[in-house]
Amino acid sequence: MSMTEGAEESTEQRARSSSPGQEHGEAEPEVSLLRILNELKDFRRDNNQQLADIKQELSRTNTRLEQAEERIGEAETRLQAAAALIQRLLRRQTDMEAKLTDQEGRSCRDNLRIYGIPEEAEGKDMIGFLENLLKGALDLPHDEQLRIERAHRALVPKPAGSQGRPRSIVAQFSSHRTKEEVLRKAWQKREVFCNNARFYVDHDYPPAVLKKTQLRVFYEEGTKLYHSAAEATRDMASRGFPVSVVKALTDSLQEEVQLLAEWQVVARRPHRRSQITAKASTQAKKTVSLSYREKLRDFRRRSSSED
Repeated sequence: MSMTEGAEESTEQRARSSSPGQEHGEAEPEVSLLRILNELKDFRRDNNQQLADIKQELSRTNTRLEQAEERIGEAETRLQAAAALIQRLLRRQTDMEAKLTDQEGRSCRDNLRIYGIPEEAEGKDMIGFLENLLKGALDLPHDEQLRIERAHRALVPKPAGSQGRPRSIVAQFSSHRTKEEVLRKAWQKREVFCNNARFYVDHDYPPAVLKKTQLRVFYEEGTKLYHSAAEATRDMASRGFPVSVVKALTDSLQEEVQLLAEWQVVARRPHRRSQITAKASTQAKKTVSLSYREKLRDFRRRSSSED
């Protein structure tokens, strides 16, 4: 073998040894590109699926919101109608109570109510006891006929023991003029007694009228009028008297109905659904963008680790 043939063989061997490396270097970029394309396809598939799920969830959410708005609107309408109906019924009830109080007052206009008579002082003859008591205490002529038709104690439980406050006595006169004369005499004399116990004579007012009656309290410096027991007890407590302050009564039902009447119905916004959809789409785009970035970072980390 000559020297020329030996050089040719060594050159061919070097070419053969270098060619696989060159082919491997040319194939490696192709594999990386294919891997990137596959990853991008996976990204697109996942993102499309996520977008489809988000759109479906938004559709269901919008449907539920529309149903909720319709139900709230119906509830508000019924609430307003109920509040208006309750107000009409309360006005009618107030009118009926006023008429009833007027009828009750007219039926009691010939009655007198006597306070402070000790229990069982009347014995078994209430009418005879009252005629003798009023004639003697008010200096009425003994031959004058008071014409008391009926008389009885107040229809409340009898006080237990002798220390309890005695029940009042209701007396009905057949003559309104006689009743007014007896009341005028009692008010003129002011202090009248029955068995050393002071008693008082007044009109037989209905309970509704008594609640609105002014209270007259006698102090050393003079007489003062109050519009309610709460006002009277509050002022007496401020003056140093040992009394319990009475709380003012309020018509809680009227206040609650007034609150219902002040309820304002909010109109439904027409573009609510489009606003919600736009906000949700923006959020979805942000989520997708973040997902792309995270997956690209993960792909870069894996590529660097493999190299």
